[in-house]
Amino acid sequence: MKHAFSGVFETDSVFKTLALCVLTLGAYLIYKLYRFTSQLNQHTQLKISKLFITTAIVLFVTSSGSLIYSLINYHDLSILKSSIGIHVISSAFDITWIVMVRKRINLLAGTHKGDNLWLNPFMTSIFHVIYMQYKINQGLADKTI
Repeated sequence: MKHAFSGVFETDSVFKTLALCVLTLGAYLIYKLYRFTSQLNQHTQLKISKLFITTAIVLFVTSSGSLIYSLINYHDLSILKSSIGIHVISSAFDITWIVMVRKRINLLAGTHKGDNLWLNPFMTSIFHVIYMQYKINQGLADKTI
């Protein structure tokens, strides 16, 4: 059986992914989601819209910028309140994007609940692209799948 992840994804260090997600304050998470989405869109019929991706990225950048601005101006509570609203909207898009990528990786791998490479929704919601990369690495290392 041809391996589902071969030619789609690449092995990458899970530790590097974790470190870059933390050091870049989440920007690397968005980059990895974008990379996974691009790779998936080339190899699946169920595409993630470019408009959705662009909207999510713009919201993330806006949210990050407003959060930084509100921290600099912490004495003005109205700025902080408005940045929280933008952050909630951005987070909703990010979570939706993560769920969409998770679903497509599971479809590509042909996995079902309980399978070794199945992306568990709970683990994905906590560890996001770090967990996805771990499972991708696992799938690429296992030549029998």
